[in-house]
Amino acid sequence: MTIPLPSKLSELSGLSLALNEGAHEERINWMRGLNSKELEAMYVLAHAGPRLGLEHFHAEPGDVVIHHGQNSLLAFNGFQKRVVDNGGILQGYNHQALSWITGPGHFTLRQDGDEVLFDYTAEPTTAFGEFPPLQSNTSGLSTLVYGHMVDRVRRVSDHCVIGAAFKKGKAMGAWFMLIREGASSTSN
Repeated sequence: MTIPLPSKLSELSGLSLALNEGAHEERINWMRGLNSKELEAMYVLAHAGPRLGLEHFHAEPGDVVIHHGQNSLLAFNGFQKRVVDNGGILQGYNHQALSWITGPGHFTLRQDGDEVLFDYTAEPTTAFGEFPPLQSNTSGLSTLVYGHMVDRVRRVSDHCVIGAAFKKGKAMGAWFMLIREGASSTSN
């Protein structure tokens, strides 16, 4: 089954089915070809989608789950969000090529209705050994990228989610898609 472009659809179900049936590499290759228009269309479609729970993002305590990402920026748009249950706190960071400039962008995760929030304003307080050292999101160049930011994330399929970035509660007009590596807790 060919994975359709979100802008060509009026509901999420056809996209969800195609993504669920596709292999991991097919999903990744498809995602890498999406532009800002398609990511925004997917975010709008996912508004009426099924609930996304925190369990989608993590595994057993201490096991890191990698979520491959694509954002709507013009350059440097491939990245990973790595997430772990660190002693009962769900936390993560952005693994990407420019982290030496922008910082790792540590965040915590929390439920908000049918969405999950990646909250850069509620930074983790306990370091996780496999992650970069904790660094404030409101110092240096990190402030421009991660300062005062919260990502709102919605379910698209068993492995895929779509998010939008907000700063100080205002939409930034920036979207991103994540594809979970390995089996999700909602997969059959």
